[in-house]
Amino acid sequence: MRLIKVTGGLGNQMFIYAFYYHMQKIHPNTCLDLSDMKHYHVHHGYELHKVFAHLPANEICINRVVKKVMEFLFFRTILERKQPYGAVEVFMRKRFWPLVYFKGFYQSELFFAPVAGEIRRLFAFDASKANARSRELAARLAADPRSVSLHVRRGDYATAKHWENLGSVCGLAYYRNALEELGRRVPGAAFYVFSDDVPWAKENLPLPGAVYVDWNKGEDSWQDMWLMSLCRNHVICNSSFSWWGAWLDPHADKVVMAPERWFRNGEAPSICPESWIKVPIN
Repeated sequence: MRLIKVTGGLGNQMFIYAFYYHMQKIHPNTCLDLSDMKHYHVHHGYELHKVFAHLPANEICINRVVKKVMEFLFFRTILERKQPYGAVEVFMRKRFWPLVYFKGFYQSELFFAPVAGEIRRLFAFDASKANARSRELAARLAADPRSVSLHVRRGDYATAKHWENLGSVCGLAYYRNALEELGRRVPGAAFYVFSDDVPWAKENLPLPGAVYVDWNKGEDSWQDMWLMSLCRNHVICNSSFSWWGAWLDPHADKVVMAPERWFRNGEAPSICPESWIKVPIN
């Protein structure tokens, strides 16, 4: 048996699920471990099956104490952070010991590239679940070939715990560089701004005529990702949420601006697809 721990917000849950889906194709005895999600109250808890109702999954959910004992006594734990960066084969290869437990975030298309088409179909949003304002904007985006989603994440990134390594990456310098480069590639861009701090975005980013999407709160937050995916071009930040918003846009000619670094204190060269444009953060 192979267990894969599920943790994090919606974007990270999607990365973990995509990795799981790929691994199960190779090792059918793979399961998702949701045990810790019962007690996970950051962001909006476990969202995958609320947002994507028809995901096939093989899941377990047991008492955390029992799971910890089982993990310690019987499983070999593979920590992503201890493996060579992007070395997918380390995770997929056969192992002599039959019980293996995987912990990580797997934030790269490399972890599911062979099944990318299937992942796109599985992560199809159900527009009927969206609120009226989001559906109205979705229709507008479908008719706007110059639409650009711009994502600003502050919230938890602005706290002392995350600021140095994550929050300090996509500041004003990054967005100015991204907007300058985007202007050369998408003349007359129409901006749709998604943020957990819309007042900051309005004050600091001069975007005449921009639409600020500020109504999807709480359990409706997934609708921002859906709306991002309907835009034709994207300015993302170092957030798995806007990564998926850009990746799920099916247009082959889309322009995606991404920060040249994902972490201030670490390298992650394979997080963004090669076709995305890496923008200086300083």
